[in-house]
Amino acid sequence: MAEQICLLPAEPPQISLRRRLADMRMAASELFDILNTFTRERRHPVSDVIAALPEPFIHWEHCPPGDVEDANTGCAWYYHAHDSATARPWEEHGHFHCFMYTERLGHGAKPMALPDNFDDAKGGLVHLVAISFDTSGAPTRLFAPNRWVTGEWLYPARDLIPLIDQFSIIADPRFGLTSRWLSAILRLYHPQIVALLCERDRMLEQQLNAQLKVQLNASLENMTEDRSIEIISTTSIDLDASLLAIDQAWKRALGSRFSESD
Repeated sequence: MAEQICLLPAEPPQISLRRRLADMRMAASELFDILNTFTRERRHPVSDVIAALPEPFIHWEHCPPGDVEDANTGCAWYYHAHDSATARPWEEHGHFHCFMYTERLGHGAKPMALPDNFDDAKGGLVHLVAISFDTSGAPTRLFAPNRWVTGEWLYPARDLIPLIDQFSIIADPRFGLTSRWLSAILRLYHPQIVALLCERDRMLEQQLNAQLKVQLNASLENMTEDRSIEIISTTSIDLDASLLAIDQAWKRALGSRFSESD
């Protein structure tokens, strides 16, 4: 694990926009509905994916095989787990990787780094966030990996932030509930994901500047292909604490609105 990893605080960033808070509350409500369905049907986002495998769960393999994609929304995800030889510095069973195709990027978006032999006409995937689960089945961490980890087309945070709320997969009914769960999580943790992506960019720039002081031919591509730098930024999450914090922030926002109208 790279020493350069940046641990962000678990507390959600200060939320000032009521519209963002309202959307996070809607995501929380949808998440409750999804979790109630999972509980009622004795299912789980991770166990659903693993149970659908044609063979026993294998470390490093994408779950499900071929991933889950929606051509209409340009979104995709898969579940993935490492073996004990490459264990995280935290307890983990595995993690979801959430992507969107470059065709969904806004006009004028320019990549920071690209895979080898990329096809500019065809495009590729950008990585929004990874969601880590512990062995008890609870989501415990969000993280932003280095470019080489997922083979993504690396774009700046400013180009990716508008895509977070757009993450949705409805064309693949096999894992419809899990896809809804992921969409709700991305909206619920929008501020944290924004912070992770921005910190990822800052850390890469910081590493590049440090390398330029000792190596004149250092480049951002060197940083994004450095196998010693796997996870660039990460933050722990706690669903119960997050839901409480959002509810409290909403009450404060309402109080502020009424005070302004007096």
